Parts: sequence; C-alpha cells; structure tokens
Amino acid sequence: MEDLMRALIITIAVIVMPCVLLAVNVSAHPAWGIALDRNNQIYFSDIETIWKIDAQGKLTVFRAGVSGRHVHEINLGEDGNLYGVDNSYEPATQRFIAALWTMTPDGKFSYLVAPTSDPPKGMTNWKDAAGNRYYVGSSDNTGREVFVLKRTPDGKVTTLAGNRQAGDAYRQVALYSVGGMAFDSAGTLYFTDNPNVRKVTMDGTMTMLASNVALENRAQSATPDSSVTRLFGIAVDAERNAFVADYGNRRVLKITSGGAISTVARAEQPWAPTGVAVKDGNLYILEFGFTPPSTYTPRVRKLSPDGRITLLATLGENSNPSAGAGSSGGVPERSAESKPRLSYILFALGASILALTVVIWRFRRRASSHQH
Repeated sequence: MEDLMRALIITIAVIVMPCVLLAVNVSAHPAWGIALDRNNQIYFSDIETIWKIDAQGKLTVFRAGVSGRHVHEINLGEDGNLYGVDNSYEPATQRFIAALWTMTPDGKFSYLVAPTSDPPKGMTNWKDAAGNRYYVGSSDNTGREVFVLKRTPDGKVTTLAGNRQAGDAYRQVALYSVGGMAFDSAGTLYFTDNPNVRKVTMDGTMTMLASNVALENRAQSATPDSSVTRLFGIAVDAERNAFVADYGNRRVLKITSGGAISTVARAEQPWAPTGVAVKDGNLYILEFGFTPPSTYTPRVRKLSPDGRITLLATLGENSNPSAGAGSSGGVPERSAESKPRLSYILFALGASILALTVVIWRFRRRASSHQH
C-alpha cells in the first residue's frame, strides 16, 4: 500500500505540474504595444486585436483579432502610420510565422513583410529617421549575450552593439525584440531585457541605464515564478527620462538620464503594467489583469503631470465598443497565448496518462509476483 501511495503521489505531480507551469508561463507573455498619434488617438494591443481610443474617449476596434495571431508590440511612425508585428504558430507544420504590417489612420492595411517562417534578419517595426531598423536579441536567457542588430534600407545587417559573435550568428525567427524599445530625440535607442534597461548610441556604445531591478515582494508580484522582475514596454520623453513598465512589481518606473530610479505609478492586483507611451507630459499606461487559466483583460490609464491618474478604457466594461476602420466588425474574444500552449498542455496530459498506466501496470505486476 505504501508503494502504491508513493506511486500515486508521483503520478499526480507528473499530471498537475506541467499544467501549472504552462499556465504560469502563459501569464508572462502579455502585449506591451501602446502608441499615440498626433491627434491624441491611442492605439493598443490586447495580444490579438488592435484597439483605438479617439480624442473623445470612444473605444473602437482598429484591427480585428485572429485567434493565435499575437501582436505584442506596435508603434507610430513619423509618417503617422501604425506599425506592428504578427507572430503565430502553425501546428500542422510546427513552424512559427512572423509578419510586419502597417496601417494608415483611415485603416488601410498592407504588409511590409508578408507572413513567413524565415523573416529577414534584423527586421522589426522600429526604425530611425534614416530608415535603419533595429533588433535586440539574445542567444540565451541570462542576459549576458545581448546584441543589437542594425539593418539598413538596402538590407545590410550588422551587429551594432553587444556580443558580436552571437549577433552575427543569430537566426531570427520573430520580428519583435527581447523587450520594449524606444528612441530619444537624439536618436539613441533604449530597450528592456528582463530586469535591465540599456541604451545604445548610433556609434555602437551600449550602456546599462538600470540593472537587475529586483522584486519588491514575490508574493504580490505579477511573476511569482521568477527570481527577478520582468520589464516590458519603455518610452522616453523630451528630457530623456525613460519610463518603464515594471510588470513584475506592478509599477511604472522613471529612470533619469543619470540613472536615478523612482516609481511614478502603481497598479493594484490583478493589474500589472506592460506598456507605456508619453506625449505632452502625459504618461499613458497599458495594463493587463490576468484571469486563470488563459484570459487577459487590458485597460489603459493616463498619468497627468500633476500626478492625477485617469482610467481611459477597460475592455469588457465599455458599453458596446464598435468596429472602426480596418475592422471586420464585432468585438473579438480576448485570449492569452493559448497556441501552441494548448498543444503542449494536451501533450503533457497524454504523457501523464501514459505514465499513470505504466505505474498501475508495474504495481499490479509486482503484487502478482508476490502472490506467487
């Protein structure tokens, strides 16, 4: 009996733990895309759908979502058009598909990079005034192998900063970088990678603006499974202050050009900031509330220069949000990164059932041999 109980405990752990870990992993990948145009219209992603809040506060669908098509990051170009990246997974071919697109304010859609499993190296939706695009990558999850790729308009790719060997050898599979990105008025590139904030000048000099931002309270963190916090979106104002969405600590940080760090906004549970945008002294914050097992609910708040916080929109709480330009109509269901996660969960359950069958068979075989 003792052997049977031990076997059952092990089997339950085998069944439950993969599902728990996968569910936790899902909650670590919300969207961080939020941007403002010259008319103070706000665009944000809820992972699959792009929404717009106009200057009067009306919420509409700007680009309708498609299940399994993830849009983590968006930004406004100097031409006034919205740029974004699609990433999805094809279970039949087991390939990751990426695409780069743009939409005009009136909703005209076009691909800059059509959906492909082999995207151009160094390609993202972030580019400077000269048309060069930038990609931040890492060859591992430690943060030691970070590099910045620069892709010129004619397609030449070089490792601008960081680990040159890793950058030169990197095979790109997605069109968004390891974290949020932003430029300041001088053209310096800022980006987040896990608990760090770095900046890169165009001569290739990379410096650390803030490193190893620690969790304040793991029990209250949005990422309790991690030993460090997770920084997502970033924005830079005219004074070169960087504002960073500290998802793990449910707060927004302000980091001055000299590296001084302060907290300018906090979110209550279950909300956590993922994206930030700054315009005319106002800070716009994209936050997600995670509802297990796989649903995100986004909201947008504004922090005014006087410290006042205003709620602008919460999906599911606005009455009859309507379809806008570029939308196929309707309000799509908001889901987290369930694909290919669902296939992983089914695989884990199948493996667990197989493991349980083997355990029971071995127990019965042992019991039968003892009887003889």
